[in-house]
Amino acid sequence: MHVVREFELTLLACAERGEVSGPMHTCLGQEGVAAAVLSHLRDGDQVIGNHRSHHHFLVQALGHAIGEDWDPLSEDPPPAATDLLTSAFAEILGLATGVNHGMGGSMHLRHSEVGFMGSSAIVGGGIPIAAGLAFADSLRDTGGCAVCFIGDGAVNQGTFHETANLAGVLRLPLLIVVENNGYAEATRPEEASAVLPLASQGLAHGFRAASIKGGDQAALYRTAQDFVAAIREGAGPAIIEVETYRHRDHVGGVPGSAAGYRTPAEEAAWLKLDPMTSLPKTLLEQGLLTDGEEQRIRAAAAALIARAHGAVPGPAGVTPQLDAHALLRGRTAPVGHTAPEPAAEDEDSGERTEWSFKDAIAEGIARAVRRSDDVVFMGEEVAKPGGLLWQAGNLDEKLVGSRIINMPISEASFVGMACGAAMAGLRPIVELMYGSFALIAADQLFNHIGVIRALYGNTAQAPVIVRAKVPIGRGYGPQHGLNPAGLFTSFPGWRVFAPADPRDYLGTLNAALECDDPVLFVEFASLYEEKFELSERDFSSRLPLEGARVLREGSDVSIFTYGVGVSWARAAAEELAADGCAAEIVDLRALDMLSTDWAALKSSLARTGRGLFVDPAARSQSIAPRIIAELVGWTQQQRLSYIACADVQPVAPALERQAIVVPADIVGAVRNLLKAN
Repeated sequence: MHVVREFELTLLACAERGEVSGPMHTCLGQEGVAAAVLSHLRDGDQVIGNHRSHHHFLVQALGHAIGEDWDPLSEDPPPAATDLLTSAFAEILGLATGVNHGMGGSMHLRHSEVGFMGSSAIVGGGIPIAAGLAFADSLRDTGGCAVCFIGDGAVNQGTFHETANLAGVLRLPLLIVVENNGYAEATRPEEASAVLPLASQGLAHGFRAASIKGGDQAALYRTAQDFVAAIREGAGPAIIEVETYRHRDHVGGVPGSAAGYRTPAEEAAWLKLDPMTSLPKTLLEQGLLTDGEEQRIRAAAAALIARAHGAVPGPAGVTPQLDAHALLRGRTAPVGHTAPEPAAEDEDSGERTEWSFKDAIAEGIARAVRRSDDVVFMGEEVAKPGGLLWQAGNLDEKLVGSRIINMPISEASFVGMACGAAMAGLRPIVELMYGSFALIAADQLFNHIGVIRALYGNTAQAPVIVRAKVPIGRGYGPQHGLNPAGLFTSFPGWRVFAPADPRDYLGTLNAALECDDPVLFVEFASLYEEKFELSERDFSSRLPLEGARVLREGSDVSIFTYGVGVSWARAAAEELAADGCAAEIVDLRALDMLSTDWAALKSSLARTGRGLFVDPAARSQSIAPRIIAELVGWTQQQRLSYIACADVQPVAPALERQAIVVPADIVGAVRNLLKAN
């Protein structure tokens, strides 16, 4: 606790000199919470923090660097402790020698080797991730425990209740610790929460729950010890609310009273309960500590911090170098970088059998789950009648509940759980019943999974695979009809694919399962029942996660599209051919900006001189304008245009047909391009 206190006081001095960039949330007054709880963890246990996590990070990391046998009264801390603190200082000061290479700063600390898996600046954002870590422990039967620290304000987040319910249903080995420091920024819990104490809200989800009064370190220590032991024995999740106090404002070093939302008298009362004074006082009274020992511990902590801070290099030569590509892209499957052939029908392909697109997807997923114990398939109704595997007749009942898991209708929680599970080494395949439901899980998809590398300086990865169905033309209306390609490609980190046939889907899926990046598969329901002849090789192949496909060669116009748009383009090309127009069809395959095959698009345009992008998405959500803008920047000699669906897809069939692109629309757009000079 003294080390944490000295660390933050030194950081505040750095901030006053202008050495800290961005907000810094201190935990002065809350050090005892981390010390009491995390002392019960062991190797293999994992911790998730929040925006105010210096104490969580330092206590967890120092516990590993120092070890249980170290005597602070007679021994110097080991060099590993000094090195750890130096790298923590460097991280918050934005230096490349930081624990996350200076990329994460104060709010995004991570050190997986010691079990601190990361802190999130999004209030409540770490809760489902911690559930994913706990899920991985449960699946692997490690006896491990995941601990998530949150503030009092996070209890009002939907992710708290969604994840608490999910953790209760799955009986996850998860401990949530609510540090109730009296204020969510400047708002008191009684102003924002209808049910107090906050821990009692966990009871509704089947948690064991306890509320600890401020300053009672012994009660917190014993409660954490009991709860962690019970969690290891399979008792399920638990929650501890701890009354505590932050002596400074929400951000920075001034007292909260200076900001006007609390009084100096309140702050003085809480100073008497400060664990840095109240705990030593109790230990002295109990004869467990002498005054001389307390002074030596305090002096040793100050000396350790001075030594660690003194070893922080100056900014010259250690400023992080930005490599945006490296922060968004990891290892890919060991396959070539050549674009796949439109139909890989060689002599060695073996006997072919007929498969519907939907059944081929189901078979590919079922094989992936059987092939590796790390692959899990989760989503709503995935193991129920009507689910993909059940319909295809390849649902393995032995894996239901362990690696094929029906989820509650709570996308934010199970998508976030997939993130944590992927960070722990699992390979989750997540089904979003419809692309529109990505909006419900947007925080986890885009604030966490997509940017996980950037958050932690490329020390973390979350290789989550998401499947999203698009029922365009099926009468589902605007709330279900969203094509998520534009949404996912608007945020960094995601690889986005919309396979036009099962051969491409299977090869891309197998490669995605060996890729370290998150991958979205856009599935058009109107293609599900189409029949294809597939060989055993099609189910085992791996295709590159980049590279477009020229499906039809032409000299007059290039039609760029993906997914169901390929079928539309083929029909249009046949009609155009009857008029003597040779249309080239290019299936983009990879839709995100980093993976788009710009060379293939430019090469096609160089041959034809005209390009039409056919986007099977609502016009306002189309990726076409971005693609065209990039191509226009390359050359202005070619003529480019695009067509997309109407912004709203009505349910009424006659109106829906008017809203969706049809081959005649493509033919008309091509003819307009050909007429233009």
